[in-house]
Parts: sequence; structure tokens; C-alpha cells
Amino acid sequence: MAYTQEARGIRKSSAIITVAAPATPEVLYQLTQGGGVAARTVIVRKILAYSGVGASVLTIGVGLAPLVPIISDLLVVGGVDSGWTEDDIPEVEVGQDITLQASVAGIQVQVEVEEIE
Repeated sequence: MAYTQEARGIRKSSAIITVAAPATPEVLYQLTQGGGVAARTVIVRKILAYSGVGASVLTIGVGLAPLVPIISDLLVVGGVDSGWTEDDIPEVEVGQDITLQASVAGIQVQVEVEEIE
């Protein structure tokens, strides 16, 4: 698969996170600590989600109290694999861990990010 944008950093994937509680922010991707002088930043490049428990609204952002969205809310349809690629996701570069929140528990989510140092 060819990426649609030239790589500026290293592509990494998060573990698959299962949302434990509705409307409760959780860490989805923890930013790697850099060894250089400048702090690392991260851009979400791909989002994969699955809900076996029904439709859900998924919010991807930064922070836990409160979660600040960096991408518009996404609809995850029950029983269907959902995926968004970098063509569908606005390029937002942040210097914090990526967090998520869903309207129902049991949603499985994974992201691919690009870390830049």
C-alpha cells in the first residue's frame, strides 16, 4: 500500500483498545519519549474500529479530563468493521497522548500514527 502523503516520521500502531465504560476517556496511543532535544509529536493516520454491541459515536482527541477532540466525531456501525485512512482524517499534529471516548462500552479501536521528532 502506498501512503498518500510523504512520510515525515515513523509509522506506529497502537494496541487494540476495548472501551471499558461509555463516555469515559481512555488512552489509545501513548507518545514515545524522544531522545532528541525537540519533543515528539504525533499525527493520526488511520483509525480502525469495530462494535459488536451496536452503533456508537467515537471521539478521538487528547487529554483525559476533559478529552479535547482533534477529529470530528466518527460513527461506528454495529456489526461492521469501520475504517478511516489519512484521506478521510484531517492532519492534526499534537504533542500529547492520543485518547478516545465512545458512547457505548465494548467498542474495539486501533490507530496507526506517524510520530515525528
